[in-house]
Amino acid sequence: MADVQRGKLILGGHEFAVKDCDMTYISLFDNDEDIDEEREIITKTLSMDVWFEEGEFGDEEVSPEIIINEFATGKEDLEDIIGMEFEVKDVEEADEREDTMYIFEHEPLINYKWNIIGMEGELLHVKISGKAITDGYSDPEQTADFEGEFWLNVKE
Repeated sequence: MADVQRGKLILGGHEFAVKDCDMTYISLFDNDEDIDEEREIITKTLSMDVWFEEGEFGDEEVSPEIIINEFATGKEDLEDIIGMEFEVKDVEEADEREDTMYIFEHEPLINYKWNIIGMEGELLHVKISGKAITDGYSDPEQTADFEGEFWLNVKE
């Protein structure tokens, strides 16, 4: 039996549980841009898509989602990725990478740090923290700090 994905996101003081479903996962795949055929080395790329259970955010019921797109790791195996940290420093970089948080619409993250903590059974333990745009249609746009700790399936 597979381990149950779990964890929580705290967004602007509101808590959301990880949704244990097929749409929530860490993706680990070959980095086509870093293939060393002479040494037969292919490094890995990592990304994350996390869906959350419905919960209250202000006066609304929402089901957030975090999408972190590909980071080249320069490592050959999942075990070598443990302890790595990835950072996006500003909204322009997040927008270019298409890293988003969905609350009412997909909005780029303002900044974040994503840490790969370890393995627990078949689940990868990760932490993320930063600032997100929570309502890009308001004037001025609304933002909130967020942090999350998750245990997620890895799809290779």
